[in-house]
Amino acid sequence: MHSNTPRMHSDKGIIEKMLQDNLIPSGQLCKMMQINSKGKFTTDDFEEQFRMRIEIDGKKLMGFNSTQDEFFSCVAETSQCEACGDLKTKSKMLTCSGCRVMHYCDKKCQREHWKNGHKALCTEKLYPKDVFRVAEFCSKMLTALAVGVDNEHRIVLNADSSHLCNAFMKYGCKDHTYLPVFEDNTLIYIPMPLKFVDYIAPESDNRVDPQKDVNVTGQRVEIVVQTKVPAGKNTHEGAFLLKRETHVYLP
Repeated sequence: MHSNTPRMHSDKGIIEKMLQDNLIPSGQLCKMMQINSKGKFTTDDFEEQFRMRIEIDGKKLMGFNSTQDEFFSCVAETSQCEACGDLKTKSKMLTCSGCRVMHYCDKKCQREHWKNGHKALCTEKLYPKDVFRVAEFCSKMLTALAVGVDNEHRIVLNADSSHLCNAFMKYGCKDHTYLPVFEDNTLIYIPMPLKFVDYIAPESDNRVDPQKDVNVTGQRVEIVVQTKVPAGKNTHEGAFLLKRETHVYLP
């Protein structure tokens, strides 16, 4: 297991560039799913799911006197334990020195997460570190959207009053996974029924799926992050695919 190193802080503007450079746009995602499904998945199927998308308006969420850069930076600077989901905004967490992305409350949580799947991901040489960073940010963004106030006016995660819960209840969330894309300077999460997930990148060498039985009643919401393959990478699918369980629970 890797030793712990201090957490790296994000600079203003870097997050948007990272998302723009790495996440594939919705049009490319739709085309790839059509090809992988051999025509079973149609443009109409994609447009129906895109209609139920969750768009991140960073300026609105942060306050009209702020910018989306500032909102993204606040989310990026929040640490969340990969094992238990605990959030910290100021105090530092332990950080895996291999990927330099995964954070933990303590060594116990780090050991648990290492044995439960991170060992396979962290030691996978095919994956650039930006793939881990994009997936971590997209996961933490959902966490930020799931924060709200409970009946006793306490700030809690997975609150019924949260922005994300309202979106889930509006469009339905059972048996869906969420696909983040970035276009027109906007981070978008597209809900995709599990019956379509195999069309994203079937039998790909770049598919890592350490978790099982996700997105059922009482389980955590899953995202599937598909990123562009850097120049020089010779892969069949043309994209890296990383599944990741968030610490956001279905309502």
